[in-house]
Amino acid sequence: MYNSPPTLLIPILMRLPRRLLALLLLWTWSICAVASTGLLDVLELAKMHDPELASAEAARRAGQEALPQARAALLPQLNASAGVNRTHRELESTSSTTQNYTNTSGALSLRQVLYDRQKFSTLDQAEARVAQAGLQWAKAEQDVALRAAEAYFNLLFAEDSVRLAQAKMAAITEQKTQAEQMYKGGVGTITDIQEAQARFDLAVAEELAAQNQLRNQRQALFKLTGRRLESVAPIIAPLPLNAPEPNALEPWLNAAREGALEVLLADKGREVAQFDVERARSQHLPVLEAVASTQWQGNTDLGYEQDHLSSMGLQVSIPLLAGGRVTSLTRETLARLDQALAETRLAQAESEQRAAEAFHGVNDSIARVRALEQAVRSSEVALDAARIGLDVGYRTSVDVLNAQQQMFNARRDLQQQRYTFIMQRLQLKAAVGALRMEDVAAVDQWTHKNP
Repeated sequence: MYNSPPTLLIPILMRLPRRLLALLLLWTWSICAVASTGLLDVLELAKMHDPELASAEAARRAGQEALPQARAALLPQLNASAGVNRTHRELESTSSTTQNYTNTSGALSLRQVLYDRQKFSTLDQAEARVAQAGLQWAKAEQDVALRAAEAYFNLLFAEDSVRLAQAKMAAITEQKTQAEQMYKGGVGTITDIQEAQARFDLAVAEELAAQNQLRNQRQALFKLTGRRLESVAPIIAPLPLNAPEPNALEPWLNAAREGALEVLLADKGREVAQFDVERARSQHLPVLEAVASTQWQGNTDLGYEQDHLSSMGLQVSIPLLAGGRVTSLTRETLARLDQALAETRLAQAESEQRAAEAFHGVNDSIARVRALEQAVRSSEVALDAARIGLDVGYRTSVDVLNAQQQMFNARRDLQQQRYTFIMQRLQLKAAVGALRMEDVAAVDQWTHKNP
């Protein structure tokens, strides 16, 4: 919701020069535009810029051409040829004779496959290759969604770390000032001042490290999206800390074993390898084709117009001996099929592991978020108690500094765990091949995109 400026600022703004006021409004609008960049916006930018997704899309388009190419080999094949020859002929006998004449010729041939096991297997394999290319693209799209979410929340956590570090510096500065006043009043010690200064110096170092991490995360997001995004919309809505549905591991393992994109992709690779075996074995089999042709030739110089010859029938080709090449090729394809089967089993095992880790990660994150929320509340109460105790004289300045440190650490850990919970939810969906744009949109609804 838009917040109007305080009433006291209106007269000040009205007295500004128009050009300066316009620049100020433009700057304010640009800041709001940057801050309104949500997760869906980042994902759309990543889809347009990410080279891995572009490569997968190009590979999908290329893979789709395998099917029409394989189908074309089973359709009628029509060829035409024509020629013109000029002949010079000398006959040596009692009287020398010379002949010069022109030959013209042409031919049409038509072939239609009736039975060719290798070409039929190639057609089946082409369908598998098209599906394989589609799965590769779907996996690339899923990967870019996860990478976009990870970069998004890494940037949010870096921003949170900077804000918390700066807030810690301000709190320590306030505590140091109070320690100095108490020392001057004779109720404090120089140790309290020195301890506050040491904590402040450490906080400065933490803030510098946080600023460097923020720059790194901005650069990582730029690499993914191609845009310089100084900030992204924060998560402000209460997170729905819901357990996975169903909240049992075995159904998720089954879903990963059967539906993970990595498993489906490996299984398509096995299917392609199986058709390679069929294609290799089919080279021992006969090929049956229907053939038809017509030919003609003419020579007007020798007194005849054209000769025509037409024929049609069936042609069988039977491979008899290829020097052992077909047998060797069959052994090679069988070995590659064994390799594909092993890769499928590996993909299933890895997908089950990812699903199990994400499943346990979601439940663990729920418990940790709730625990850290309580820790933040408890640390805030403890800090208030330490400050009151310092005022009445039974707590020291070091106690207050320790309570501050504990509170800021709890706040930082809570923010990090909130982002971890969201990523674990997305990763669990991806582990079973069920991550959809709707899941990303649901997370995007938790962000504050219109400050």
